[in-house]
Amino acid sequence: MISRIIIRICLFSLGFCFTQDIQVKMLTKSYFDVPVLGKVYLLQTTYLSNNRKNTIEKTDIETRFFGFIAGLVSDIKDTTGTLIDEEGQEWEYNINDKEYWKVLKENEQAPEDGDNESKKIEYTIGSDDESSNENKIISVSRLGHEKMENIHGFRTKKWTTTLEFSEFKWIIDEWSVRELPLLHLADSLNREVLISKGVSDTLIAISRYGSGLSNNEMILGATSLDSLYQVYGISPISGEIIKGNVEKVEKGDDDSNMSFGIEMIELYAETYDENKFTIPDDYEFID
Repeated sequence: MISRIIIRICLFSLGFCFTQDIQVKMLTKSYFDVPVLGKVYLLQTTYLSNNRKNTIEKTDIETRFFGFIAGLVSDIKDTTGTLIDEEGQEWEYNINDKEYWKVLKENEQAPEDGDNESKKIEYTIGSDDESSNENKIISVSRLGHEKMENIHGFRTKKWTTTLEFSEFKWIIDEWSVRELPLLHLADSLNREVLISKGVSDTLIAISRYGSGLSNNEMILGATSLDSLYQVYGISPISGEIIKGNVEKVEKGDDDSNMSFGIEMIELYAETYDENKFTIPDDYEFID
């Protein structure tokens, strides 16, 4: 309830003006249960304003074989960030080491030293083999639960979408709110930033805030999901999705062998603070 009151007050103010006087702050929490490695948690704080974006990330891992990856975990647990300035230039920085560096564009030559890449962790979820038999969809279903649930102060409706393939199935739980105008504003600001970077329309569409996980073809490794849902008579989820969990269950198993999810914890409109979109002067530039 408190979160909704804050957002409504902020939106009332936004109705009169939106220039560099306002910024949007969004806090999200995601997780990925990685086989062998363990459960990875990622806490992201994102600041958005006109053609500017700053994302601060803190990663934590519940390791299964700590001795094997002790050095890697030490690096990943650093607090890092990605800043995109009004020119569309992307910068990355490490808060623990007080260092920052320029992210090279595709047409620029990357340096031979790959130290700055050592503290990143990336996931590939969908299969690269689209012709594989295990990627043939057998059935699709979506259930809208009647009971309303409270998620971070919002009354949400839960939806469960199941995509069944030949050898496994995705079970996707999502929670939606009826409307969230401030999230629309954040998405609009994010779209401006992505356009300034030259990101393709396809990736911009995938990155839309509030769209959920059941529509993300890149994550699920399935193509033409919109057409597929139409074929099976699946209606779109109404409103904005603020939380989603995905489980992959192999055929013949009751428990999932991989899961991941994301949820929005906070969403505010704040007075613009230039310091949120600049790298501190005492950080060392790494060429």
